Amino acid sequence: MKILFLGPIGEGQTSRMRMRALQRLGHEVVGVETVAPWLRASWLTRQTQRRLSRGSIIDEINRAVLDAAAAFRPELIWGEKQEYLRPKTLETLGAAGARRLHFTPDPYFVLDWRRTPVMDQAIGLYDVLVYCKAYERAAYEALGKPLIYMPLGYCDETHRPLPSGDPRWACAVGFLGGWEPRRETLLRAVGAAVDDLKIWGGYWDFLQDGRWTLRRQIILSRLAGGDAFRIAADARLGRAWQGGEVYGDDYARALSAARIGVGFLRKTWPDQHTTRTFEIPACGSLLLADRTEEHQSFFQEGREAEFFDSETELVDKARFYAANEAARARIAAAGRARCESGGYSYVERLRPVMSFVESVVSATPRKRAASAGAAANRLTSVG
Repeated sequence: MKILFLGPIGEGQTSRMRMRALQRLGHEVVGVETVAPWLRASWLTRQTQRRLSRGSIIDEINRAVLDAAAAFRPELIWGEKQEYLRPKTLETLGAAGARRLHFTPDPYFVLDWRRTPVMDQAIGLYDVLVYCKAYERAAYEALGKPLIYMPLGYCDETHRPLPSGDPRWACAVGFLGGWEPRRETLLRAVGAAVDDLKIWGGYWDFLQDGRWTLRRQIILSRLAGGDAFRIAADARLGRAWQGGEVYGDDYARALSAARIGVGFLRKTWPDQHTTRTFEIPACGSLLLADRTEEHQSFFQEGREAEFFDSETELVDKARFYAANEAARARIAAAGRARCESGGYSYVERLRPVMSFVESVVSATPRKRAASAGAAANRLTSVG
């Protein structure tokens, strides 16, 4: 199938990994990078156009999609995180014969600050909707479209054990992810109990310099989701923070070299699993994550991963497995094996999705309408 893939497809992005998985499944895929125009603009320009849902950046994105579709003539438009793809653009794509699918790895309906007027108007125009947040099921079902639940996963080409002789990656406990007050509190407790803690990710830098700025205050306030926080230096966590986000092989090296990988969920939205749920064990590290029903459905607790409900449980398990290598290695190996046998890679996640999509795309107009109508009245679940 000819697929035009729209999304953030830069190096290290999970959208790029899913695009690659579609290629590995035998599809002819052309990508359109829809985040780059935002990154080229100034911070003020980005904020203004996002707030107004109009402007030159949004014009450029929609024009690039239409130009690419005219040149490639795809059978399927696969859009990821397309908050600014206009209804008129989707209608033009549909009129040219392309089926339209949307997927986002992030929550949409439960976070007002993530929603856009453009997406609210456009989302009902997609022919198929794929989602990964079970708590948003009702909102997606209300749109009356063929609906597929697909959990997140990992890229087996990127997320694999990647040993490194560079000591900067090695640690007893590692966390890769952005700052949040709860994460700061819990990692402070872990760092006090386990000497060798390392953190990579965005917005932790204030722990080193303790400097207040208005921009920092605005960003951290949004990430905090109403929780109290203080912009101040912290000697232990400041040393633990290794720098901002890492991608590709460096991401795999960081996960592989952390004997225990912490898998925090965000308090600001009700996730029960994230990409790190699978990326950590896929890289051969022991997953130590928030205890949720979804986590427990993916991995057997105490055998393939470990979970926690409290600061005390997190600290106790981090301390125990940091000091007991045989037990840690046994669970880490079983977790990696479960990733493979459970079909958690993007290639395996997307295989049944594309089988369903192909049945819709290949149908005659009359059969397609019947198929879409029937699918709208049921929930198709994969994974």
